[in-house]
Amino acid sequence: MVNFLQRFLVFLNIYSIFADGYSFNNDEHTENIHPFIKIGSKYYFINELLKMNWFESYNYCRSYGGELASVESHEELLALQNYILARKIESRFWFDGNDLAEEGKFVSHTTGRPLIFNKWSQNNPNNVNNEDCLEVNLYNKELLMNDINCNVENIAICKYREPNTHCSGKNSLMNQNEVCILRNLVESFAQVGHRCKSCSQAFMFPTS
Repeated sequence: MVNFLQRFLVFLNIYSIFADGYSFNNDEHTENIHPFIKIGSKYYFINELLKMNWFESYNYCRSYGGELASVESHEELLALQNYILARKIESRFWFDGNDLAEEGKFVSHTTGRPLIFNKWSQNNPNNVNNEDCLEVNLYNKELLMNDINCNVENIAICKYREPNTHCSGKNSLMNQNEVCILRNLVESFAQVGHRCKSCSQAFMFPTS
């Protein structure tokens, strides 16, 4: 069992070297995602010349490997606000969210879950004229959310779709992040260690 632990530690050391290289390459890749650019801590794509309804916007973002934008904090919304103000884009923008399934309950179309963060404009959402889709708009230079009819034509804010980090044995090694790789390695070695209890150490790990 001592030999097993020694080999396990050596293997983890080799893994750490691999993981560092993998992380570097992955970061290098995300710094060069086209046409997405970094705005705040996330990557977005805004085609200022194209206006579409909400459904077309959703498909448009998906065609570029993204989703309609969503934000998880005030900081993310503020980053988008500052970008739009700096670009002087005078328009309304589609966001990921609707209450098509149940009136008044806005959920992310991407995840099917309630919105993580929202900042509604005054007296909204109000469902005037059957408003079921989520847009953001500048009100006195502040980016706020509003419900609006899904067939209105707005500019889409697309957000880069993060790689799937779900740990699965079906995924190739390079499609898993460091946490998944390490978790799978630990689980594999734990299984091997468990099997060692029913066999001789000399048989499993010869010393000569």
